[in-house]
Amino acid sequence: MASFMSPLNFIKKANRTFNVYLGNYKRIDSFLNSYERNQEKTEAFLKAFLDIYGENQAKNEEFIEKYENNQEKTEAFLKAFLDIYGENQAKNEEFIEKYENNQEKLETFLKGSLDIYRENQEKINDCIDSYISIKENLEKAIDTFNQNYDSCKGYFFNCAENSYEMMNTDQFFQMCFFNNIKLLSHSPSENRIYLETEDGIKLVTNNRFYTISEIYARDGYSVPQLYQFKEFVVFDIGMNRGYAALKFANYDSCKAVYGFEINQETYDFALENLNLNPKLTHKIKAYDFGLSDKNGEIDIYCLPGSDGITTTELEFTNVQSEWLKGKEQMKIEKAMIKEASAIILDIIKKDNINSNIVLKIDTEGSEHKIIDNLIDNDVLDKVDLIMGENHLLGEDLDEKLVGFKNISKKFYTDKIYSFCYVKDKYFKKLPKANF
Repeated sequence: MASFMSPLNFIKKANRTFNVYLGNYKRIDSFLNSYERNQEKTEAFLKAFLDIYGENQAKNEEFIEKYENNQEKTEAFLKAFLDIYGENQAKNEEFIEKYENNQEKLETFLKGSLDIYRENQEKINDCIDSYISIKENLEKAIDTFNQNYDSCKGYFFNCAENSYEMMNTDQFFQMCFFNNIKLLSHSPSENRIYLETEDGIKLVTNNRFYTISEIYARDGYSVPQLYQFKEFVVFDIGMNRGYAALKFANYDSCKAVYGFEINQETYDFALENLNLNPKLTHKIKAYDFGLSDKNGEIDIYCLPGSDGITTTELEFTNVQSEWLKGKEQMKIEKAMIKEASAIILDIIKKDNINSNIVLKIDTEGSEHKIIDNLIDNDVLDKVDLIMGENHLLGEDLDEKLVGFKNISKKFYTDKIYSFCYVKDKYFKKLPKANF
């Protein structure tokens, strides 16, 4: 504290202090005013802060309460989780133990499999080597076969295969080769081919040989009853070129063949075949007219050069394969027909026929007319065996041929099929082994 023992010094200090005040009073006054204003703002801020704090305090207390509740749930969850974990830990340890055991077994299995694989691989390699060898040998065999086939075919055709025009020479060669049919001679300019079967039957054909193949290569009309009958005669309705007639006549038990051919050109072809076989010709009587359900003159539809497809039924030209290919070459000619039942009855009476009677019928569509005529006039009752081809669907032959049993029926298309029926008393079925 200043001492009043030196008043002059005191006054000087007081004066300096007052001068300092006078120099700074405005600032001090401004500071005090500002402080008062800030004090009000501070108090307002503190009041707002305390209000917000009060509100948040309630929320905090609510949060703390929820937290404490959730803490209990969390602790319960953790306890349950730890219990499950403990159980699963035991299972995991058990699984690991089993896994380790199985791992040993798996390794043992894999080792055994690898050993087996190595053994089998050697066998597979041997098999592959063997297959390759077989394949090479087979290829050589095929090459050899083809060479031999071409060589055999060359000898068969006498190196003149190209002279057989408009003809499937492979099929022709195979037909002859596999059935011991000799190629006797060939005249390309005349389109004539002469053959001889292994039974010594001589045949002539042009470049269409379907019927020869059907009868001599595929054993057409070879049925058991022809070997069982002591004697038989054949009515060959639709004789065509005479191929079937010669085959029938070659049976020792065949006493006669009566052949009927509606097409004059085909009839002349048949006579040529018959004349090639004088030892058989005496058994065969050929007629140059067709059989039907009446007498008269009718139109016939022909394809020049074709084999066995002349027909009296225009509908047939719309279903048969060769007709479909060459219909634009169709020729229409006139031909004679006679009633089938009258002609057959007359021959039976005149020749005093007492042996079994065989009816072969292949007339390219008029089969049902002829069969119906024979049934209506009680002529079919005299027949013991009937066989041939049906070309246009009519009444089912199983129902029509009463008193006959079906031996075979083979469909070539939905409308064309071959058939064979024998009279009930000649149907002799043998027992079948069912094991």
